[in-house]
Amino acid sequence: MESIPNHSVTLLDKGFFSADLLLSIQNAEQNRHWMIPERKGTVRTEVEHYGDGDYLVQMRVSPQARKKNPALPEYWQVRAVTYQVEGNEKTVFTSLPASKFSAEQVATLYHERWEIELGFRDIKSSMQDNALTLRSKTVDLVYQELWGLLLAYNVVRREASQAAVAHKRAPSEISFKFACQHIASHLVVMAGAVSPSHTPRRLEELRGSIGVLFITKRPRPARPRAVKMSKTRYPVNRKAAPLK
Repeated sequence: MESIPNHSVTLLDKGFFSADLLLSIQNAEQNRHWMIPERKGTVRTEVEHYGDGDYLVQMRVSPQARKKNPALPEYWQVRAVTYQVEGNEKTVFTSLPASKFSAEQVATLYHERWEIELGFRDIKSSMQDNALTLRSKTVDLVYQELWGLLLAYNVVRREASQAAVAHKRAPSEISFKFACQHIASHLVVMAGAVSPSHTPRRLEELRGSIGVLFITKRPRPARPRAVKMSKTRYPVNRKAAPLK
């Protein structure tokens, strides 16, 4: 906990939901706060209403947690912010005070967390081909490899965003996987070019050719979703007479 910097907000996954952990992170004097999504089935009682979708709630600390840490109170209070994302309702708990941070700011900050996770997913799956480990075997080379991955990721994102602006589209509409492969192949050719003066023209051609990589959004099916019957490894005679 000592390594958590002051004047910071720690964003956690719902698997880390623990009164002991969250209260230990929270420190009003050093301005350390946390944010975590609501866990399904959480029992809470509304104590105060700050605004639309913004509440102060109270929850009971589990006996197991109090047995492990007797200093914990019987009840603890957190701020709950509920907001809509693509028609789905989400709730996050936070220690950020309502007097300084609005519900919209809290929701925007938590949404940024998912954007960061998507970035890490793109690095691991698209750039690393789901490799479990890095190639480097020393500490200095590991730092160098991570730095190179971050530089390459930002190069791909920048060129993809520039191409999206040129085509008057949103950068999020470009597939990162295909953009990474497309840009990497072009950069290899550009690196071997004899005349560097042709680089601006090649970059313009690169951004123009990225136009074929835009993602086409498929319409949602009109029929409702249904759970299919689980498959069995044994043959099934569907015309057999029922047992008597």
